[in-house]
Amino acid sequence: MDAADAVPRQLHPELAALLPRLGTLLSPPAREAGLAAARTRFAALLDAGLAAGPDVPAEDVSLAEGLPGRVYRPADPAGATVVFLHGGGWTLGSVPDYDGLARRLAAGLAAVVLSVEYRRAPEHPFPAAVEDAVTATRWALDHAAELGGDPGRVAVAGDSGGGNLAAVVCQQLRDAGGPQPAAQLLLYPNVARGADQPSVREFGHLPFLSLADMGWYTRSYVPRGTDLGDPRISPAEGDLAGLPPALVVTAGVDPLRDSGRAYVEALRAAGSPAELLELPDMPHGFAHLVALSPAADAALSLVLDRAARRLPPG
Repeated sequence: MDAADAVPRQLHPELAALLPRLGTLLSPPAREAGLAAARTRFAALLDAGLAAGPDVPAEDVSLAEGLPGRVYRPADPAGATVVFLHGGGWTLGSVPDYDGLARRLAAGLAAVVLSVEYRRAPEHPFPAAVEDAVTATRWALDHAAELGGDPGRVAVAGDSGGGNLAAVVCQQLRDAGGPQPAAQLLLYPNVARGADQPSVREFGHLPFLSLADMGWYTRSYVPRGTDLGDPRISPAEGDLAGLPPALVVTAGVDPLRDSGRAYVEALRAAGSPAELLELPDMPHGFAHLVALSPAADAALSLVLDRAARRLPPG
């Protein structure tokens, strides 16, 4: 940050203190750094921000059609299974990168967590990630009992771009008419196209999620000429009726805040149960900064407590 007045007043001091470090680590913008460098530095950030996760046994598995995943089984699972779709703008991130967050989800929710290694752009552009996310969720619904869970208590979750995929999965499976997730947890999700929301203008200069990187993610993921209004890209433009109960978590200092708020309102208007949990002093990506900030750790604990209530009782 070049000027102190560019730091939002509502941003928690612990996260504001991280801005110089993040600004150095995430500079230049991804489009200038290149794909390999962007992935390497994002992995380094998550390695630091998700360090010292709980000790949860994990094993790599092969899902339908050879799709890779990793299953986390907490010591005392309560019967729920959570399909986790990681963030990174459909371009960055991986199951190993998000290992610390998956462990925290498994321990905090007392749930078996299936973390999915969906295909990433630009090597595999849209709709590859959507297809993999749907395949993985169907697999979890079919194999929940083998994983040690209840087939009626399978939820789908994701952060940022993974939250986009989780929202899309729920629409796709509803339309298919087969088994559906019992709940959806969308953590600061990207659900709408465009950059016209006030929150984008207010916070798009911050390194947590910059407007420049948002544009690069979209260009990497969506083939030229594809309609950005396709609900598999912008789930806010899809049919929102008859969807599983949703917990949508927004961060107050996040370019995606306003679209997340609007998504909750649209879900409710369509008759789909939706709860909004907004953390006003948190930035985009706070869930993978928990080892660097006690405040972010407390925020994630609050999210997990609220999400556990959303999982249907056993």
